[in-house]
Amino acid sequence: MSFDKKKLISKLVELKNDLFQLTEKRFAHIELLQGEIQHLEKRMKEIDYLIGINNVLDAESFLKQMQDEQIENIEETRTIFSPKKKDTVLVKMKYDGKKLEIIFPHPEIVKLKQQSSIYIEQVLQPLFPLKEKEKDLEVVVGGQNDLGLVTNLLINNLYKIENIDVIYQVFKELIDRVA
Repeated sequence: MSFDKKKLISKLVELKNDLFQLTEKRFAHIELLQGEIQHLEKRMKEIDYLIGINNVLDAESFLKQMQDEQIENIEETRTIFSPKKKDTVLVKMKYDGKKLEIIFPHPEIVKLKQQSSIYIEQVLQPLFPLKEKEKDLEVVVGGQNDLGLVTNLLINNLYKIENIDVIYQVFKELIDRVA
């Protein structure tokens, strides 16, 4: 059995490049997670500070009390990855205290069209109960690509933090179904 040095070297270089690319993707993913962790730690410190000011309340009752308050000066970002390709971001949510921008970096995977039954049944209908809590809430298609696929949505007049969790869950379920 003989071996060809050139083929062996070529294969080793190919393997090295593949490992390098995978490593780079993982580092990017780790950086994203570290940013989210830092954001969570910052928020936890803010809660601890506020609880310290109101030390007569325990954390749970304080959060319940604050649940119905409008939120100001907040920025929150959430990300939903593909269940099949763990390094592919399918939904990125950015909240600024008044509006939630939902970005679809890969609309060709999500395949969400404004007039489709999927959009109506799996996005609009689950969000309808939020309208009772937030009377001025509106969902607007912010952009579409050349194929008519939604590239971003805006949810305006969103003031209650617990509603972000509901919206996140709606899009998590959507991604689990379509991707």
